[in-house]
Amino acid sequence: MTQSTSKTPIIVCCDSLQEQARLSGLLSKDYDNIIGCQLAQLETLMQREPSASVVVGWQQPTAELRLIVDFCRRKSAPLLIVLKQLSSNDINRLSEKMDYVLMPHDSEFALQPWIEHATLVRAKLESMQSEIESLTHKIEERKLVEKAKGLLMKMHSVDEEQAYKALRKSAMQSSQTLAQVAKNLITTLEVLD
Repeated sequence: MTQSTSKTPIIVCCDSLQEQARLSGLLSKDYDNIIGCQLAQLETLMQREPSASVVVGWQQPTAELRLIVDFCRRKSAPLLIVLKQLSSNDINRLSEKMDYVLMPHDSEFALQPWIEHATLVRAKLESMQSEIESLTHKIEERKLVEKAKGLLMKMHSVDEEQAYKALRKSAMQSSQTLAQVAKNLITTLEVLD
């Protein structure tokens, strides 16, 4: 039975050529497109291969490794970090967001499932960030509507339900969102104040 290899590009970036050769050899069982690089070349390679996953082999957590983590986050690239050493003091040097997968250098496990896991971790984080942005936007819109209702209630001596109905009616008539009508009302009333 032959095992098929993946065409997904894998960029291997290490702080030593020996580790780069070792990781590339382990990856060659499962991947056809393996590209080795030094830290200075990573940005250029990611521009050339935007869909690549990144495997990093490093002696221990350093500022350079944190730079790679931040770079992969900005590029939405799945990241697997293979470390030779990790002490309790080193943990503070790692990024607080766990949007990457960490594994020890001396692990007997194949790298492919870990890269797949890194891809899932990245996708999950991006999904959560998108949901957070959406909810934050909804909260901001809700604040505008509540503020506009409060201003209407104060200026026209109406109850909350009547203020909401007035905003809603205005939104329907002007084909705008409730938040946009609320924002326009707040702006207008603040100018008059």
